[in-house]
Amino acid sequence: HSEGILQMLSLDPALTEEVIARTESLTQEVSQAFLKRVKVFPTGHEVVRGVIEDTNSPFLKETFERAGYRVSIAPPLPDDSLAIANAIEAALYDAYGLIVTTGGVGAEGKDQTIEATLRLDRGAATSWVVTYPPTGRHVKAGVRIAVGSSGQALIVNLPGPNDEVRACAPVLLSFLKRGERDKTKLADVLAATLRQRHLQHHV
Repeated sequence: HSEGILQMLSLDPALTEEVIARTESLTQEVSQAFLKRVKVFPTGHEVVRGVIEDTNSPFLKETFERAGYRVSIAPPLPDDSLAIANAIEAALYDAYGLIVTTGGVGAEGKDQTIEATLRLDRGAATSWVVTYPPTGRHVKAGVRIAVGSSGQALIVNLPGPNDEVRACAPVLLSFLKRGERDKTKLADVLAATLRQRHLQHHV
């Protein structure tokens, strides 16, 4: 407002510095609050229909809230890239700084979570956990992890199995605690964590 600007211009220099400092502090507080808001989306027709219990969302909520985050759990989403993308986009508009999906990162045609993230961020980082020749139901080259971004917000696509989500959660938290936001680095470290688990289970 013009009156507000004129009042600022007529302020004593010391007061001007104080107002600017308070404004910068408030901006930082808002930014930190934004980065601490988390939305969790379970995905999959089996979860939607109640055939499989969603144990991932309560675990992520408890884990992240213990670390000082504010977490909201969304209703389960179907295996549909457009529906998932629309839900993630709505969460971005609602000012969530971290959006985590579980499920739908496999090699079957119904696995559409990564495709949903790529709809919103064509430059999303996708890292392979395991690859194999497409056969039978496997129409893709393997299992991937994806990390996309929109401004400062991160979109993280985790697998569906609860033990894999439990393995990824501390890695994700540690990454965020260090103040890192590089999506390629995060996708690589999450994929490496899961690859190590796969190797251990097949030794």
